[in-house]
Formats: sequence, C-alpha cells, structure tokens
Amino acid sequence: MASPVRRPRNHAVAGRLPDCGGGAHVRRGAGHWESEALSDDRDRGPALAGRGIGLAVTLFLTPVVACGAGVAGEAQVGDGATGSNGVHTLTMVLPAGAVDLAEAAAFESLVESLSMSRIAVEIDAGGRCCDEPASCLAELQAGTIDVYRSTVPAIGRLMPELHVVDVPYLLETDEVVEWVFRGTFFARVRDALLHETGLRLMALGSAGGWRGIATASQVVRTPADVQGLTLRTADSPVEIAWARAIGALPEPVLRPALSAHLASGRIDGTADGVVDVVAAGLQDDLPYLTQDRHGYRAGLWLMNEEAHQGLPSDLQQLLRAGFDELARLSLARTRERTAEAIAAFEAAGGRVHVPSAAERRAFVMAAGRVSTWYMDEYGYEWLVWLEGAIAEAEREIALTNARQDEARP
Repeated sequence: MASPVRRPRNHAVAGRLPDCGGGAHVRRGAGHWESEALSDDRDRGPALAGRGIGLAVTLFLTPVVACGAGVAGEAQVGDGATGSNGVHTLTMVLPAGAVDLAEAAAFESLVESLSMSRIAVEIDAGGRCCDEPASCLAELQAGTIDVYRSTVPAIGRLMPELHVVDVPYLLETDEVVEWVFRGTFFARVRDALLHETGLRLMALGSAGGWRGIATASQVVRTPADVQGLTLRTADSPVEIAWARAIGALPEPVLRPALSAHLASGRIDGTADGVVDVVAAGLQDDLPYLTQDRHGYRAGLWLMNEEAHQGLPSDLQQLLRAGFDELARLSLARTRERTAEAIAAFEAAGGRVHVPSAAERRAFVMAAGRVSTWYMDEYGYEWLVWLEGAIAEAEREIALTNARQDEARP
C-alpha cells in the first residue's frame, strides 16, 4: 500500500477567522432544549443506559463567519483546536441536505455531555466550510476541518477498492448491514483508509439506506422494464456499471439537479431509495418505486488523524464511544425513516413495488457481471473480504435467532 497522504496543517492567524462562504452552521442552543425528532431515541442505546443522558437537542441554523473557530477567543481552524480553557473544538461537516443531521446533533449532545464540555462539537451542514465531496475530503486531509461524513462514491476517489461496498445485491437485509458495518470488515476498512489516506474511519453508518429504482412513467418489475431508460446514478463507477448491466442508460447527476433533469425529460428515473426521493420532494415526479435493494447508501464518518491524535487518550476513547452510538443510531433511524417515507410516498399516490423472489433473481443475474468488472478493475481481495463478512454476519444472526427461539417458553 502507498504511504498515507499527509498535507500541511492550516492554522488561522490569531484573532482572524477564515471565511468559508455562505451557509448555515448548526449548534446547540444554550440550556437544555428538546427536539421531537430525537426524543424517542434516548431509550434505545445501551451506550446511554444508566447515564441519565438524553439525546435531546434543538437545531439552530445560525449564520456564522468562521469554520472551525477555537474556544475562548483563540481563532484556529480544525486540528481539534484547543482553547485557553482546555476545551477541544471539533469541526464536523455534513453534506448539504444530509438526512442524518439529527444523528450528528445527537452525537454532539452526547459527546459534550460525557466529556463534561471538554469537547465542543461545531456542526456545519450548510456548505460553509466546503461545498462538495472532493473539496471536503481535501479540507479534511489538510486539517481545515476535523470530521466529515462521506459516502462510498466520494471516498472511492481516494481509495477505489472501497467501491466494493456498492457492488450490487451483496447486502440483503438491515441486520446483515448492521453486523458488517460494525465487525471485522469495519476494522479492515478503518486500517486501510488510515494507511492509504491518513484519514481515520470513526464510524460506518447510514447515509440514506437502501437504494431502489424510482421512475416517472412505469412500474419496474424486471430488468426488461428498464431497457433504454435513462437513470440518474451517483458518480460511482460501480453504480454506472450496475445500471448498464440491467439495461439502463446511466446518467451521473448531482442530487440537487435531479428535479431539473426530470422536468426537462433528460432522465426517466433515479437509482435512489424512498428516503431520498421523499426528502427531495420528488414523489409527484417519480410516482413509481421499486425496492430492489441493489445497494445500501453507507455513511463514512472520517476524522483527520492529527486531530484525533491531538486529543488526550481518555477523550479519544470517549469520542470512539460517541461515534459507535452515532453509527448505531443512524442505522436504526434509517429503518424508521424508510417506513415513514414509504407511508408518505403512498399517501401522495405513489406505487411501491417489492420484487418477488423470481423478479429479484432476474436483477441479481443481470447484475452478476458487475462483480467480475470490479475484480478486473480493483482486484479480488476486497470482494472476498466483504463476502466473508456477510457470511459471518448471516451465521451470527442465525445463531442469535436460534438462541432466542430456544429461550422462548
């Protein structure tokens, strides 16, 4: 493997704050406020049990003039900036419109509470510090920001082998995803990313959940139904290969431009899940949704390694526990968001189709050559590791279910 990418750290001149452009900054208000979106989450996680710590926060979208400002008047950028009062400020950036913003806010509340305010988390979800994935990853490597929630297509530009997570139809259930994302595969991805890019993977969660096929004019039941249709995909070589394999014409389009492309007739649908379709308000434009689950939109929470190493060991441990809870919460909330989005989609008159076993098999067979393409491009090791992690997860889930069945009276 290549040596880690190390870029010079950027520090602002004391008393001057960098202008990261327009946008909104998310932070907790003073005092204790409660958000209805998070109030049900406080009783879920064992990480919170017995601590009397809720995940109650209110999100304020407040314009600010700085990105990664230090504490107590010391203006610094990223680098886990430490103020004169010993508070470590971490700048956390999410893509604009991220569906997991509430989970990031819960993480902020949890970490600040457990650290007794020795850590301050500043969340930028409005494109203030950076406005697109490539620039955000560059800012993260440079140390201008401390944490960034990335995706597989984005991080794949730095480490292409990780496109393996998007190889179609390998992951099949929420339970398998949760096992794989927190087990040996997570550890392997973490170590490889640190070695290749100098970035530390803190958590592997959900950035939207299962992908599907949403179209403007017809129900998709088999690959024959997408022949010649132009589908929006992420700018991912694996997603593009999948679309071609099932007979569609892939068109990589940024999600904010999706509505305009639909209105102009340039595309016929999108390879997105119901959560993304409803979040974008496109259920009227895309009234047909097939839940083929060809992929899972993973969210990779990455941290600048120097910022991580700059924290005392006890805060490093606390931060890891916080990210573990963030991953668990994002995966759990995605299940709920999916159910809520399906209800909203159908209430708007949309039709949801779940492929039968035979229909799904037709999709899997059509997309089978994507695995071969991946191995030709990136080698076989990561595909073997992922398939092994999936097999391990399926065994563990089966054993757990068997024990639960035996324990029932």
